[in-house]
Amino acid sequence: MRLKRRLRRLLEKRLDRRYEKNLKLYEMNYDTRLEDEEEGPVLKGQEDSVDFEVLVFGEGEADVSAKERIAAFFAKYPGVQLVYGDEDIRDETGACHSPWLKQDWSPDSYLCRDYLGSLVAVRREVYDKLTEQERKEEGACHDRLVELAGGYGKGCQSIGHLREVLFHRKGPWLPAGEGRPGKRLVEEEEKEHFVSVIIPSKDHVAILTRCLETVIRTVREVPYEILVVDNGSSEANREKIEQEMKRIGQNTEIRYLYRPMPFNFSHMCNLGAKEARGNLLLFLNDDIEAVSSGWLEALVQKASEEWAGAVGIKLLYPNSERIQHVGVVNIVLGPVHKLQFQDDNGCYYDGRNQGVWNYLAVTGACLMLRREVFEEAGGFQEALQVAFNDVDLCFTLYEAGYHNVMVNTFHLVHHESLSRGHDESEEDQKRLMRERDILYGRHPKLERKDPYYHPRLNRKRLDTTIRPAFEEGRTIPDRRVCELAEDIGGVREDECLRLIVELATARRVQGYAVVLGSDNACFETKLLFQDKERGDLYQLEYTPQCRNDIAQNMPDQKNIALCGFEVELVAPLPPGEYRIGALARDVISGLRIVRWISVVMNV
Repeated sequence: MRLKRRLRRLLEKRLDRRYEKNLKLYEMNYDTRLEDEEEGPVLKGQEDSVDFEVLVFGEGEADVSAKERIAAFFAKYPGVQLVYGDEDIRDETGACHSPWLKQDWSPDSYLCRDYLGSLVAVRREVYDKLTEQERKEEGACHDRLVELAGGYGKGCQSIGHLREVLFHRKGPWLPAGEGRPGKRLVEEEEKEHFVSVIIPSKDHVAILTRCLETVIRTVREVPYEILVVDNGSSEANREKIEQEMKRIGQNTEIRYLYRPMPFNFSHMCNLGAKEARGNLLLFLNDDIEAVSSGWLEALVQKASEEWAGAVGIKLLYPNSERIQHVGVVNIVLGPVHKLQFQDDNGCYYDGRNQGVWNYLAVTGACLMLRREVFEEAGGFQEALQVAFNDVDLCFTLYEAGYHNVMVNTFHLVHHESLSRGHDESEEDQKRLMRERDILYGRHPKLERKDPYYHPRLNRKRLDTTIRPAFEEGRTIPDRRVCELAEDIGGVREDECLRLIVELATARRVQGYAVVLGSDNACFETKLLFQDKERGDLYQLEYTPQCRNDIAQNMPDQKNIALCGFEVELVAPLPPGEYRIGALARDVISGLRIVRWISVVMNV
């Protein structure tokens, strides 16, 4: 027995060394970051083919190819009048690092912080409209150029973002929150507003009561009404809700729309909107708790802007400073909450949890927009009964030329999923994947794209930070063919094998698998697909992919950074519905364990 233990320790050390060697294959640095870019070759063109002027304000120097890239960009996009790019820092040794990767044009983000930066280029006819003083002063120049380019108009296409480093600064950036905010030179006149707060709810008397009480307690300056849309509380709960509304709504108009029906968040919101009287609509979850005054006024201010689509607000978890929502980012695997679970006392990538920023989407847990904008978008899509209905609305608004807005100067508390629970059953997972397919079927040009989140920022689902993608490590493409598998009858199913499938389509499977409590360098893992009707079993071997986000989220597990899989199927499986599993084998002892999960794949 002692000899076997010694032998196993020796083999484990050998496998650990192999693991460390393989892990190095995924390491990247700033100099090699371009090898895996999705954006394709750099634009190139003749500088003299377009008449433009480059304005430089920061300490440093333009990249040697900046003018050539800008000229090509202007030539490719004749409607663009103003161009800005990304930046990095070049130190005394000549090495470049710390890239500042920016959003595409975002008016609210600009008003929060002038992120056009050290170098901008402008067509000659626009440059000639600048005064001599404006050409010399960075702030005045940027503000005037944004106005001349129509940056605050709906559907602005005249300000372009060249997603390449065009300028190398000498020193570090200003700390987040300390940059100069942009200034709008033409102020819009203030309008009077009336807000309709629409709250879907069912059978959660205490939760709903807390929501109503805190809204009424914290709203002072804006006239509003509240509509509770109930899709079928029990008679006892219905009576309690009516009593609570009468008690707390003596000085506030609260209407109770009791409409028994199956749960459909989109339909309930649309129903509330039809009954609402306000020119501003606020859709609010019943598990939201308002904690301070001023939040509704801040939403109203931003929703009033002509370019504004949906406006959301920072949400924190109860009894904590942990972030639940500061905006939705659309990555390869779909919409995610970046910065979720991070401490709000921290400052993340240019201060994205502070100030006001544009995002591609905001959560429907608290979402405000003008009535005419909501009607222009067609309301919430009722085919999306549970998930992605808020994201779909925001995508529609973006495609119509609006900018969705995140207000992070105030926060609410979100007792997340208290009302509905989590999507964990097989039927929930099937519905979730079905609704995701509907989302991208309606918005195919936005699949894997997000104009407000640079493609060279990190895109792993569980890495909720925001940082340059090269820090994650290299992704090595893996193209495979599924093979018929041997019978695995008798293999023990064990929950210590944790399998998470983040994406499963007929052509692509992505996720990770970890053997908890063991040295994962000692395990080889295959994916399993079993036809639920015929019982045919297929296996898929894969090259382990680097998932530093998993390693960071599970620091107590050993050698799990290479736990990922990201496979493009060369040929799809035979048509059918497949349950998904994993088979892990200890290469030293030969022990095998299997795990099946609720996610299904339709082929």
